[in-house]
Amino acid sequence: MSLYRQLFLGLSLLFLMLLAGIAFSQFTTTRSYLVEQQTIEINNAIHAVGLAITPYLEENDTVAIESVINAMFDGSLYQKVTLKLLEDNSAIERAYPSQASDVPHWFQQWVSIPAITRQNTLTSGWLQYGTITVTSYPTLAYSKLWLSSWQLLTTFILGFVIGVFALKLLLDHFVKKPLRQFQQKAHAIADKHFGHPLPTPPTKEFIPLADAFNQMSAKIEQYFNQQAQEADLLRKRAYQDPESGLNNRRRLLLHMEDWLEQDAAGTLVIIKLEAISRLRNQKHFKQAAKLAEKIGHHLRASILQQHKLGRLSHSEFVILRPEHDAPNDQEQERNVVLNLLDQLSHIQASCSPEILQPIVGGIITKHTQSSLTVSELLAQCDNVLSKALHSPQRLAVVHHQNGTQFSPSQEMHQPEHLLWGKQQWFELCKSAIDNDNITLSFQTARDSEHHPLHQEVFAVLKHHEHCYCAHLFIPALTALTQTAILDRYIIRKAAHYLSLHQTFLAINIAPTSITDTGFIQWLDIFLAEHPVISQQLIFELPEIAFLEDSAQTRLLCLVLDKHRFTYGIDHFGHHFDSVGYLRQFNPQYVKIDTDFTRQPDDEVQQDALRALIQTAHHRNIKTIATRVEHQPQYLVLKNLGIMGFQGHYITDPKEANHGRSTS
Repeated sequence: MSLYRQLFLGLSLLFLMLLAGIAFSQFTTTRSYLVEQQTIEINNAIHAVGLAITPYLEENDTVAIESVINAMFDGSLYQKVTLKLLEDNSAIERAYPSQASDVPHWFQQWVSIPAITRQNTLTSGWLQYGTITVTSYPTLAYSKLWLSSWQLLTTFILGFVIGVFALKLLLDHFVKKPLRQFQQKAHAIADKHFGHPLPTPPTKEFIPLADAFNQMSAKIEQYFNQQAQEADLLRKRAYQDPESGLNNRRRLLLHMEDWLEQDAAGTLVIIKLEAISRLRNQKHFKQAAKLAEKIGHHLRASILQQHKLGRLSHSEFVILRPEHDAPNDQEQERNVVLNLLDQLSHIQASCSPEILQPIVGGIITKHTQSSLTVSELLAQCDNVLSKALHSPQRLAVVHHQNGTQFSPSQEMHQPEHLLWGKQQWFELCKSAIDNDNITLSFQTARDSEHHPLHQEVFAVLKHHEHCYCAHLFIPALTALTQTAILDRYIIRKAAHYLSLHQTFLAINIAPTSITDTGFIQWLDIFLAEHPVISQQLIFELPEIAFLEDSAQTRLLCLVLDKHRFTYGIDHFGHHFDSVGYLRQFNPQYVKIDTDFTRQPDDEVQQDALRALIQTAHHRNIKTIATRVEHQPQYLVLKNLGIMGFQGHYITDPKEANHGRSTS
């Protein structure tokens, strides 16, 4: 039994006993008073009748005596009146029937009020004429006691109810409220939600306990903040260039490898600032670092969110752009880069006017999945910079297809979809949605025992007997902020699939959909109409949404929590901003960014990955690694504490080639 209930029942029982004692005392006092009052009334009646009939006794007027007795006792609450005359030993008796009473019989049996009998000798001077005896009925006393008992019981019940209600209010305020606050605070601390400190409770005995809770909460929160800061520091040491704030060479090479593996077009822009190398050679390290910082800041402000940006060497900076974010033609692309070179020249002139070195740039365009290796791509970067150095515009352009250089005139032989622009992809996607020409494919995430956790949903667009994966058309929809139309379609299709299959599905929501308030309103209505799939459908939200659109993301998470749907975080740890945002949300799992899981045997990368895993595990959040391709990678990740895996190594053979599909 809870402390609150024990206190409430104990005090209520004590209050009940107190009221019962007072009621019993009042009841017995009233009964004694009524008995005494009845005795007094009989005594008064005997004396009064004696005074009235004494003159008639002297005259021995029996008729007058009977008349007086009848007049005084008829209709009264007396049971029997007896007058015994001493002169002739005669007696006059009157017996009166009892009157009807509304007092219950059980009450009369339970409460004893005896009939009172009083006797008085009638005298005149020294002569005795007789004795009169009067016996009363207790009917009136019972009636008054019964009425008094009802009033007492009513007062008792009202007093008890009011007292118990007041007791509950007091206990709620002084005991239950502080205890509930302690309980909620304990659960919040257990869930790693610290919030505001507990207010000072009104009960003196609870004040030290509240102070202890607040101190404990503050220390644990400080510990987790320090841990998050350490995770951020380790990630920055592993992947961030300390001077420019951009991705360092290690991370940039990982992005290049991904870029080369993608079956999609894209552009690599490399820029070289020889002034930074000159400043470093002349030992002007602070000036070189300041120039690198300004260059990094300007490049971050100049590119889009989905671009990959990094520092390849002290003087070389690289931008990787998806095909849909590149300019539409070669000349426009050259003009964009030339404009960027002019801007960087002004920055260089303002930071190091004494060293005016030319800034050169190169463009490497990839149209399909390339057979180039990262080493060969780096060699191509050196070649294009060398060509740019001898170019009048300080810019060179190289095109590659399947690892070979080709001329712009060969573009007519490219696959048709590589020539489509953003608007064409959008129209094609919209038509596919209208005609239900988008199918779903699945890839299963499994735990360390290879038991399935859920299936991630991928969209495949069908057009003229060709299938196009999502990475080909999603960038176009993102650039046009039209991803919401596709996300709605996939959610409806996944809900239909779940109505036919007992499984768990995870759906990726695009950042531009999260920023669309209309999409969130639609999702609120849709989830309310499909409560049955709340335990089967999981939403994956990108980490960038939690950092750059936290208000909209919080609104979306509130909608999901409202309808008891769960969500996960994709690309966890990708951005250099603090992962402290995790304290404000309660995801079911986080998917570690592939930059940390691709080469987990690297010691620097391993330290950063371990810090990320601990940050999630201390909040009881499951961690999942994606793109697990081989056993050594799987074993290292498993030993580091990763709880879920997704990739070709642990994929069921039936799920190969993008998994099972459904239309």
